[in-house]
Amino acid sequence: MIRRIDHVGLVAADLKTAATGLEMLTMRPDLTDVVDTYDVTCQFWRREGDPTAIEVVTPSGPGSQVTGHLARSGPGLHHVAFEVDDIVAELATLRARGAVLVDDEPRPGGQPGLQIAFVHLGPATGLLVELVQYATPGPH
Repeated sequence: MIRRIDHVGLVAADLKTAATGLEMLTMRPDLTDVVDTYDVTCQFWRREGDPTAIEVVTPSGPGSQVTGHLARSGPGLHHVAFEVDDIVAELATLRARGAVLVDDEPRPGGQPGLQIAFVHLGPATGLLVELVQYATPGPH
């Protein structure tokens, strides 16, 4: 079951440039990690007391999964992430409903104990969704 919106993912060429805009919103970084599976660096930004984050995703190498997105569209909105209580079951449900799975099975995410999977909802929305399941249910 989907529990809540966990974060909104932005793609950027580098963390320093993205930080300028997020600091305008009085947000602060609370975690930075490299996700080798996608060859990206992820930095999560939050406002005090708000469990919903903005994740800045940047390439961490030449094979990065976001390099093509940056070349086509430039920096900006990349995905909306939803916390789920059973990521495997949610992937099966979304596939049965016609969503296109980017990841057939969960992968390690950008925070300790986090499992993630990406799903396209199709051309009607053009939305890329990330499902996230924490080792300990949130808010985080």
